[in-house]
Amino acid sequence: MNNQTNIEKLIMTGKTVFNANDLAIIWQISDRKKLNERIKYYLRSKRFINIYKGLYSYGNYTVFNIAQKLVPMSYISLYTSAQKHGIIFQYDPTVYCISLISKKYIIDNQKYEYHKVKDVIFYNNIGLIKENNYLIANKERTICDLLYIYPDFAFDNLKSVNIKLLRQISMIYNNKRLQKTIDQVIKITKE
Repeated sequence: MNNQTNIEKLIMTGKTVFNANDLAIIWQISDRKKLNERIKYYLRSKRFINIYKGLYSYGNYTVFNIAQKLVPMSYISLYTSAQKHGIIFQYDPTVYCISLISKKYIIDNQKYEYHKVKDVIFYNNIGLIKENNYLIANKERTICDLLYIYPDFAFDNLKSVNIKLLRQISMIYNNKRLQKTIDQVIKITKE
């Protein structure tokens, strides 16, 4: 297998951030020593960038691609998706995610923050959108996540929120406090 074939296989995945397990599957290399030698070769030849312990990039990548690979069982939400969807106007450069663990990373001065939720919430895909090889919460899921994690959170713009979908998503949290807060948000939205 020549080097061009390896790079072509990476390009064909459409992904730009990989860990060793990804590369082993893509390149079909089961021998860990051989895999590590190949990764070292690509690092030495500057075809790969070592982003973080065992996390490599080929080509252009975004902080969202890194966030999804740092904690694969996660999705972009909270302040980050609220900014992206225009429901808050304050800028916060940290990438906020929802996952099954609470964790913080700083990589090249970029902060990544993961907030833990219950399994039943996390594994429900309603309101999650697949974008460019990462998952991100839609507006309604973002609102529910924010109010679940930060009960007194205030929004700047809720004009285009789908009320029916917001109610539907809020049910997965099975949280009476959240339900009351969502009812207040809906009341404000209708005014």
